[in-house]
Amino acid sequence: MNPMHKRWLAVASGTLLALLTARLGVWQLDRAAQKIALAEQGHQRADAPPWSDRDWPCAQAPVGRYARQQEVASPPGAMEPVPAQQPVHLRGRWLSQHTVFLDNRPMDGQAGFFVVTPLKLSDSACPGGIVLVQRGWWPRDAQDRQRLPEWADADGEIELRGTVLPHVSRTFALGDEGPPPREAHRALRQNVDEAFWRAWLGQSPLPGAVLQGHPEFMASASPAASQAGFAPPDLRRDWPQPDLGVDKHRAYAVQWFALSALSVGLTLWFSVIRPWRARRPDPA
Repeated sequence: MNPMHKRWLAVASGTLLALLTARLGVWQLDRAAQKIALAEQGHQRADAPPWSDRDWPCAQAPVGRYARQQEVASPPGAMEPVPAQQPVHLRGRWLSQHTVFLDNRPMDGQAGFFVVTPLKLSDSACPGGIVLVQRGWWPRDAQDRQRLPEWADADGEIELRGTVLPHVSRTFALGDEGPPPREAHRALRQNVDEAFWRAWLGQSPLPGAVLQGHPEFMASASPAASQAGFAPPDLRRDWPQPDLGVDKHRAYAVQWFALSALSVGLTLWFSVIRPWRARRPDPA
C-alpha cells in the first residue's frame, strides 16, 4: 500500500471514529433527557388523586381510573403495568406469615433489611388481588446475621398510604436462590421474583408494588388484636430519593465528545498538518 492510500485510510478511520463517538455522546444526552422527562412525569403523578383498591391494575388487563386514563393518553401497546410515584390509599389485610426480609439493604451506613409484606386488598377488581408492600427498613442483628425481628401484625383490616413502585427493591446477587422454605413463616432473601412469590403465596401478586410512606392504622380490628395492644413495627421509612442517573449520562456524554474531538485533532495533525509541515521548504 502506497503512502497516499495509507493517508486516506487513516483519514477515513479517524473520521469514522469521530462520528461514532459524537453519536454516542448525543445518545447519552438523549438518555438524560428521557430520564428528566420521566422525573417530571413522576412529579405530576405525585399530585394526582390516590389510587384505591379497585384502581390497581390486574396482571393482564388494567381496570379502574388508571385504565381509562391510559386509553385516552397512550397509543395502543404503550400501556405500562403501573405508574411509578402514583399515590395510593389502600385497604386490606396483612399476610404476615409471608413477610420477606430483603438482606444487604444498608441505610445511612448501617446494615439492615427491607421488610416486604403482601397485602390482600379488601375491594380489588382482580380475583384474589394481592399487592406487595415495601414497608420499611429494619437494622440487622450484629451478633446473629440470620436473626429476624418478630412482631404481631393486625388481624383486621388496615388502611395504608404510599406510592407506587415498579417492583420491590432489587440488588446484585451471585447465583440463583433456592425456593422458599415450606415450613418457615418468614423468609430471608437477597432478591425476590415472580417465581418466588408464586411458590410463597400460591399465586402471582398484582404488578408493581407499594412504597409505604405513612404508618398504617387499623380501620377495623379484631377483638383479639385489640386486647393484645397491637402496635405496628417501628420501621424506618425515610426513603432516599430515586437516583435517575442523569449526571452519569451527562458525564459519559462529555467523555464521548472529548474522544470525538481528540480523534478529529489527531486525524488533522497526522494526515494534514504534519505532512504539510514536512513538505514546507526550510527557510535556512
